Amino acid sequence: MIAAIPMLAAACTVPDPSNSPADSAVDARVREVSFQHDDCKADGSSKTVDVNSDTRPDIVHVMKDGKEACRMVDLNFDGLTDVFIYYDEKGQERRREADFDRDGRPDQVSIFQNGQLIENQRETNFDDKIDTWDYYQGGVLSKRERDSDGDAIIDQWWTFYDPARPKCATVASDRNADGKPDADSQVDLCGTGYVTPGTVPGAAPGAPSAAASGSAAPVATPVPTSPVVAGPGAPTPGPSTSSQPAPAPTSSAPAPQ
Repeated sequence: MIAAIPMLAAACTVPDPSNSPADSAVDARVREVSFQHDDCKADGSSKTVDVNSDTRPDIVHVMKDGKEACRMVDLNFDGLTDVFIYYDEKGQERRREADFDRDGRPDQVSIFQNGQLIENQRETNFDDKIDTWDYYQGGVLSKRERDSDGDAIIDQWWTFYDPARPKCATVASDRNADGKPDADSQVDLCGTGYVTPGTVPGAAPGAPSAAASGSAAPVATPVPTSPVVAGPGAPTPGPSTSSQPAPAPTSSAPAPQ
C-alpha cells in the first residue's frame, strides 16, 4: 500500500510585477521529460542468478568483452525487470533506471560520475514524465528543480543549505509562468517561512511574516518518496530517499552460474 502524501494548501500570492509572461511560441525553457531507456538485453554470454529457486532468473549480468556492461534485477520475483544498472569501463556504476510501482515503466533515473551519484531524474505523480531533477555534490543533495504543474517548465528551485539537516531547504517559486523565480517567493522550510531576499537561510526568527509583507507565503510542492511495492516473499528494499538511487540485491545473492 502506498502511503498518501500530504499536500500543503495553496496560498494566494501577489505576482512579481518585474516579471513578464514569456513568449510560448518557441520556448527554450521546456525540458525533455520523457524517460530514455539505455539498451540492456541478455544474450548468450549473460550470467544469471535465480534467488528464489523458481527456475526464472532474478538477476541477469549482461557481459561485454568479459566485463559486466549492465545488470537486470527482478526485485519482486514477477519475471519482470524492476531495476537496470549500467557500468562504465572501470566497472563503476554510471546509470540506474528503477521502476518502483511495478508498472513496467521507469520512475527514476540515477546518473553517476566516477561511481558517485550526481543527479536523480524522477517522476512523482504517476504520469510517466520527469518532474523532479535532484543534483548532488560530493554525494549530498544540494539543489532540486521541480515542474509542479506538468508543463515541462521548471517552476520551483530548491536549495539544500545544511547537509546535517537534509529536509531543510529554501524554495523559490515561479507563480506567473515566466520561467524565473519571483522575488517575493522564497520560503525557508526549516526557518520562519517567507525569506527576505538576502536573508541567511535557517536564520533565527526575524524575517517579516506573510501578513506583514502583505502576501501569503508561497507553497513548495512536497516531493513524495518513491513508493516501493514488493510481492509475497520478495526481498523488500528500503524506501527510496531523495539522496539514494533504487536498491538492488547484490551482496547476498548467490554467485552467478
